[in-house]
Amino acid sequence: MQEKTPAITVLMPAYNAADYIEEAIDSVLAQTFTDFELLIINDGSTDNTEQIISRYRDPRIRLHTQPNAGVIGALNKGLDLSRGSLIARFDADDVCYPHRLQVQYDFMQQHPDYVLVGSAADYIDKDGEFLFEWQPVAYTHDELQQAIYHTCPF
Repeated sequence: MQEKTPAITVLMPAYNAADYIEEAIDSVLAQTFTDFELLIINDGSTDNTEQIISRYRDPRIRLHTQPNAGVIGALNKGLDLSRGSLIARFDADDVCYPHRLQVQYDFMQQHPDYVLVGSAADYIDKDGEFLFEWQPVAYTHDELQQAIYHTCPF
Protein backbone atom coordinates (compact mmCIF):
# COMPACT_ATOMS: atom_id res chain seq x y z
CA MET A 1 0.00 0.00 0.00
CA GLN A 2 1.45 3.35 -1.05
CA GLU A 3 1.59 6.15 1.51
CA LYS A 4 -0.41 9.32 0.88
CA THR A 5 1.70 12.13 -0.53
CA PRO A 6 1.67 15.09 1.87
CA ALA A 7 0.95 18.58 0.58
CA ILE A 8 4.00 19.99 2.41
CA THR A 9 7.34 18.64 3.50
CA VAL A 10 8.61 20.55 6.52
CA LEU A 11 12.35 20.14 6.02
CA MET A 12 14.41 20.40 9.21
CA PRO A 13 18.19 19.91 9.20
CA ALA A 14 19.46 19.17 12.70
CA TYR A 15 22.98 19.17 14.10
CA ASN A 16 23.52 18.96 17.86
CA ALA A 17 20.12 20.52 18.45
CA ALA A 18 19.18 18.68 21.65
CA ASP A 19 18.59 21.88 23.61
CA TYR A 20 15.91 23.16 21.20
CA ILE A 21 14.61 20.43 18.92
CA GLU A 22 11.77 19.22 21.12
CA GLU A 23 10.14 22.67 21.14
CA ALA A 24 10.72 22.97 17.39
CA ILE A 25 9.10 19.59 16.68
CA ASP A 26 6.19 20.33 19.01
CA SER A 27 5.51 23.62 17.21
CA VAL A 28 5.32 21.81 13.86
CA LEU A 29 3.07 19.07 15.22
CA ALA A 30 0.74 21.76 16.65
CA GLN A 31 0.05 23.28 13.22
CA THR A 32 -3.57 23.90 12.26
CA PHE A 33 -2.65 22.64 8.76
CA THR A 34 -2.03 18.91 9.17
CA ASP A 35 -1.30 17.58 5.66
CA PHE A 36 2.47 17.57 6.04
CA GLU A 37 5.44 15.38 6.72
CA LEU A 38 8.18 16.59 9.06
CA LEU A 39 11.40 15.37 7.48
CA ILE A 40 14.29 15.71 9.93
CA ILE A 41 17.80 15.25 8.61
CA ASN A 42 20.02 14.42 11.57
CA ASP A 43 23.34 15.65 10.21
CA GLY A 44 25.80 13.66 12.31
CA SER A 45 24.78 15.00 15.70
CA THR A 46 27.03 13.94 18.59
CA ASP A 47 24.60 14.94 21.35
CA ASN A 48 21.24 13.25 22.06
CA THR A 49 19.37 14.93 19.17
CA GLU A 50 18.52 11.58 17.57
CA GLN A 51 17.27 10.08 20.85
CA ILE A 52 14.92 13.03 21.38
CA ILE A 53 13.52 12.72 17.85
CA SER A 54 13.11 8.95 18.24
CA ARG A 55 10.77 9.41 21.23
CA TYR A 56 8.09 10.84 18.93
CA ARG A 57 5.52 8.40 17.53
CA ASP A 58 3.73 10.77 15.15
CA PRO A 59 3.58 9.06 11.73
CA ARG A 60 4.16 12.41 9.99
CA ILE A 61 7.74 12.49 11.31
CA ARG A 62 10.44 10.96 9.12
CA LEU A 63 14.00 10.81 10.38
CA HIS A 64 17.07 10.37 8.20
CA THR A 65 20.45 10.14 9.93
CA GLN A 66 23.64 10.75 7.99
CA PRO A 67 27.29 11.63 8.64
CA ASN A 68 27.83 15.35 9.06
CA ALA A 69 27.64 17.05 5.66
CA GLY A 70 26.85 20.59 6.80
CA VAL A 71 23.57 22.43 6.44
CA ILE A 72 23.70 22.50 2.62
CA GLY A 73 24.39 18.76 2.45
CA ALA A 74 21.55 18.09 4.90
CA LEU A 75 19.13 20.29 2.95
CA ASN A 76 20.07 18.68 -0.36
CA LYS A 77 19.51 15.21 1.13
CA GLY A 78 16.17 16.44 2.47
CA LEU A 79 15.14 17.68 -0.95
CA ASP A 80 16.00 14.25 -2.37
CA LEU A 81 13.88 12.50 0.28
CA SER A 82 10.95 14.92 0.46
CA ARG A 83 7.54 13.73 -0.68
CA GLY A 84 5.53 16.96 -0.47
CA SER A 85 4.90 19.15 -3.49
CA LEU A 86 5.80 22.19 -1.36
CA ILE A 87 8.82 22.54 0.93
CA ALA A 88 8.67 24.52 4.18
CA ARG A 89 12.19 25.26 5.40
CA PHE A 90 12.53 25.05 9.17
CA ASP A 91 15.55 25.02 11.50
CA ALA A 92 15.86 22.79 14.55
CA ASP A 93 15.98 25.81 16.85
CA ASP A 94 12.94 27.53 15.31
CA VAL A 95 9.45 27.72 16.73
CA CYS A 96 6.58 28.37 14.36
CA TYR A 97 3.23 29.96 15.04
CA PRO A 98 0.32 27.48 14.82
CA HIS A 99 -1.09 28.94 11.59
CA ARG A 100 2.21 29.24 9.70
CA LEU A 101 1.70 26.32 7.32
CA GLN A 102 -1.97 27.11 6.71
CA VAL A 103 -1.25 30.75 5.82
CA GLN A 104 1.63 29.88 3.53
CA TYR A 105 -0.22 26.97 1.90
CA ASP A 106 -3.31 29.09 1.26
CA PHE A 107 -1.16 31.84 -0.27
CA MET A 108 0.57 29.40 -2.60
CA GLN A 109 -2.77 27.91 -3.67
CA GLN A 110 -4.22 31.36 -4.36
CA HIS A 111 -1.10 32.47 -6.26
CA PRO A 112 0.01 29.51 -8.41
CA ASP A 113 2.49 31.72 -10.28
CA TYR A 114 4.60 32.12 -7.11
CA VAL A 115 7.46 29.71 -6.47
CA LEU A 116 8.60 30.99 -3.08
CA VAL A 117 7.01 32.62 -0.05
CA GLY A 118 8.57 33.90 3.15
CA SER A 119 7.68 36.03 6.12
CA ALA A 120 8.89 38.27 8.86
CA ALA A 121 10.23 36.50 11.94
CA ASP A 122 10.16 37.14 15.66
CA TYR A 123 13.46 36.44 17.38
CA ILE A 124 13.41 35.01 20.89
CA ASP A 125 16.11 34.13 23.38
CA LYS A 126 16.78 30.69 24.88
CA ASP A 127 14.02 31.28 27.44
CA GLY A 128 11.43 32.17 24.80
CA GLU A 129 11.50 35.89 25.56
CA PHE A 130 10.84 38.19 22.60
CA LEU A 131 13.93 40.07 21.38
CA PHE A 132 12.97 41.75 18.10
CA GLU A 133 11.07 41.35 14.84
CA TRP A 134 13.01 40.82 11.61
CA GLN A 135 11.44 42.16 8.41
CA PRO A 136 12.43 41.02 4.92
CA VAL A 137 14.43 43.52 2.89
CA ALA A 138 12.09 43.16 -0.09
CA TYR A 139 8.54 42.06 -0.89
CA THR A 140 7.71 42.63 -4.53
CA HIS A 141 9.34 40.97 -7.52
CA ASP A 142 11.10 44.22 -8.49
CA GLU A 143 12.35 44.79 -4.94
CA LEU A 144 13.66 41.23 -4.79
CA GLN A 145 15.46 41.64 -8.11
CA GLN A 146 17.26 44.72 -6.77
CA ALA A 147 18.05 43.27 -3.34
CA ILE A 148 19.51 40.02 -4.63
CA TYR A 149 22.63 41.83 -5.86
CA HIS A 150 23.71 42.84 -2.35
CA THR A 151 21.95 40.48 0.06
CA CYS A 152 19.93 37.29 0.22
CA PRO A 153 16.36 38.57 0.54
CA PHE A 154 14.89 35.17 1.44
